[in-house]
Amino acid sequence: MVIGSGTWGTALANHIAINNHSVFLNSIELDVIKEINNKNSNSKYLENIKLNKNLSAGIEYISDADFVFLVVPSNVANSVFNKIAKTKFKKNCIFVICSKGFEHNSLELLSDAFEKIVKNKNYAVLSGPNFAVEVAREVPSVTTIASENKKIANQIIKILNNKNFQAQYFDDPRTAEICGIIKNILAIGCGIVDGLGLGVNTKSALLVKGIAEIKLLCKKIKASTDLATPAGFGDIFLTCSSNKSRNNSLGNLIALGKKPSKNITYEGANSAKIIVKYAKKHNLKLALCEEISKIIFGSFSPSEIKSRLIKAILSI
Repeated sequence: MVIGSGTWGTALANHIAINNHSVFLNSIELDVIKEINNKNSNSKYLENIKLNKNLSAGIEYISDADFVFLVVPSNVANSVFNKIAKTKFKKNCIFVICSKGFEHNSLELLSDAFEKIVKNKNYAVLSGPNFAVEVAREVPSVTTIASENKKIANQIIKILNNKNFQAQYFDDPRTAEICGIIKNILAIGCGIVDGLGLGVNTKSALLVKGIAEIKLLCKKIKASTDLATPAGFGDIFLTCSSNKSRNNSLGNLIALGKKPSKNITYEGANSAKIIVKYAKKHNLKLALCEEISKIIFGSFSPSEIKSRLIKAILSI
């Protein structure tokens, strides 16, 4: 079962269905459910993609699922976790956290919040350089399956891998999550750099600073600082280098003084607000992430944004 019928949830569900598995896609949108079941498509989120016939959709949870992939915005993770906790899933059911961000009530990493609320350790984190539309089009892709339990991770990898998609094991889910959170903030920063016309040197300097802050936070919470993974360097490169990224596009809009769409979820903006509190909780100063947060939620002229961002990038 895949919980969440947005672009990534639908693409991931369809990918697993292509691998000859029966997949149930949980959705709260009745129009999406009807279209998937009647037309094998989800034009609202994946335009011009024919969905595999092994995929069906509905509003309920399937309690006898072998795997449950959680692909929902971080701001609704708490309610989903609580619903899972009240559902009698199979004892050996494996949960895969595919969302990126903090749990908004506790300000915890999603894996920590999941374990606390659901009281289940049969989980892994999926994170990597995966634009949903490209996965749906079966473009060659890689991702990370991060878990302290390699046996669980390998079971997930087995149902995901095919000739166009390779999931790779990593042993620290918290590092994968930290990368997935901060790379969205950095993508907003890179969008701002593009919007201001500052150039590739500045963007590279921003990423150097950002990666240093990821490692600093990982070290502080005693997580791995190995970023040579799909969830690390791979996802940072993807999100920060392409204007297909929602967060990158948001940064560009901010730099140009334009209003972002209210209909789009920008996880990087949500994470930027929380990262300041998270860093303070762990007695850390993350100058770049904190400055990007101030820029997102402040009211500055392009010249003020430029000077503030450059100061943060070049701070030691």
